[in-house]
Amino acid sequence: MRLHKHGLPMKSILFVMPMSSVGGGNVKILHYLSHAQSFGLKVGLWVTGDNGSVDWTPQEVSKIHIHTPTTLDTWDTIFFTWPLDWQKIENLTSRLLPEKKFVHIIQHIRHVNPDFLNGYALDLLKRKNFSRICVSPEVSKAIAPHVTNYSLTCTIPNVIDTKIFYPTNHRKTSPHKLKVLYANWKNTFGNQIRDHWKSMNTPHNITFESIDQLISQNTLADRMRNTDIFIGTPNPMEGFYLAPLEAMASAVAVICPDVIGNRSFCIPNVTCLMPTYNDIDEHIQALRKLVEHGKLRKKIAHNGYRQAQARQWWDERDDFLKFLQCL
Repeated sequence: MRLHKHGLPMKSILFVMPMSSVGGGNVKILHYLSHAQSFGLKVGLWVTGDNGSVDWTPQEVSKIHIHTPTTLDTWDTIFFTWPLDWQKIENLTSRLLPEKKFVHIIQHIRHVNPDFLNGYALDLLKRKNFSRICVSPEVSKAIAPHVTNYSLTCTIPNVIDTKIFYPTNHRKTSPHKLKVLYANWKNTFGNQIRDHWKSMNTPHNITFESIDQLISQNTLADRMRNTDIFIGTPNPMEGFYLAPLEAMASAVAVICPDVIGNRSFCIPNVTCLMPTYNDIDEHIQALRKLVEHGKLRKKIAHNGYRQAQARQWWDERDDFLKFLQCL
């Protein structure tokens, strides 16, 4: 077999992305698509259940979209994230491919939860010899006891494009008025924090702004740059939770609870304040600290910014190339 110039045994890669992820939710698929393009591979993107165009891609990747295909037999390697998409992939694959040529990107610790998707995700871990990429060391550790020991599994920690997320010294808010941004698309706990804060009749002059739905990376970056404090409101079993890292890259002080998968970059009292998950009083206390103590707010923002710069786009690209070479 003649290898690709990068030593890759494949010529084409199809990336499968669930429709709900379009608009910024499944950043990882689009990252890998960009990397694969840069290696000179033929790439395709199948957004399951959707025939529209993808409206956002990183690194100025060309808009690539495959309408629901009739067969997947022409692709050498197929990547997917959402466990239930495997059923759709399997139905359109008649050519017998080694299971390791199907790559499952594991983005959540909840895959090991028997209640998640009625145990379907856990069953895939136990039964299928897929190759797998974990987005954090915490995910890799969580799934290890359940994965067949002869499958190719590696950890490629998430990164962000720091050219999109960069800080500014010119906040639009006045120096006497702090802006608090919180994510509202996974749950509405941020609204509870806002309402509780306002109910205390605090004299501190701050404004709250919520992100109520998935938005493009460029739009998110612009809102981050005009923020002083970001409150992350993740699901309890995140495999990474990218939003706090995006805030850190924008030199914003972060509040985010421990959800296991964010421990690699969310360091208590260093890169962020970490109240107990869903504890309203602890979140209010953390917010009060950052509002009342400017030096602490700047320290957390500075440390977070350095953390976000520690791993770059090209580091992920190199790791992804090594993974493909191993395939």
